[in-house]
Amino acid sequence: MSKNFRGRLMKIDVLPIFGKQKDAQLSETTVIVVDVLRATTCMISALNGGAVKVVPTVDAGDAVALASRLGARECVLGGERGGIKISGFDLGNSPAEYLSRTVRGKTVIVSTTNGTGALYSVRSADRILLGAMINRLAVAKAAAAEGRDVLIVCAGTDGQPSADDLTCAGAIIDGLRQFIDIGSDSLTDMTIVCENLYKDWKAGIFDLSTTYHYRRLVKLGFEEDVYFCFTPDLTDTVPVYREGVIVKL
Repeated sequence: MSKNFRGRLMKIDVLPIFGKQKDAQLSETTVIVVDVLRATTCMISALNGGAVKVVPTVDAGDAVALASRLGARECVLGGERGGIKISGFDLGNSPAEYLSRTVRGKTVIVSTTNGTGALYSVRSADRILLGAMINRLAVAKAAAAEGRDVLIVCAGTDGQPSADDLTCAGAIIDGLRQFIDIGSDSLTDMTIVCENLYKDWKAGIFDLSTTYHYRRLVKLGFEEDVYFCFTPDLTDTVPVYREGVIVKL
């Protein structure tokens, strides 16, 4: 991806867990929601798999009701609780499922433990993008082009910050440096922590496999998902969330 523009200085902040933001933080701000393991990675994959759009819901019952209204031929139900596919749903929360023919030409309705709640919590923001490791440079470029302050909101795990999301946030911040001039006054302490965490992971100093959410997914049999989710820059797709629907930017 070429450096074809240099943006202005802006403030970059990271919220390690959603729901802690204030309304003022969402005004005139580009928000990037990150749930790298695995919700935002799956939503990006769904659009790459040919889905018409993705509709996130916090409650699984709301997802079922919406699917019932749209009709089985028009939509696909996906989601998880505790990492496991919701009973009766078509798909779980593995990216490979959303890259399959199953989603092509369909509306994908998704409900997850953390990621869809994170999206809903920032719904009043001026601009909401979805970020993951697989699109980290693309989403960084899109956010830089907006020319506004950037707030990366991490989904976390079960109400707690998650090292995988923080590492991904750091990867996006590292990507932002390719498109905007970032001075020390532009970064919060949490931003600096995340960027250094990413650098340590990339250098092999920090071992993500020792962290809670990573280990839990591996124990559940999702090691291939984790590997895919932490493969950088697989796609230029940048989803945007507006009026309750996710489409390609």
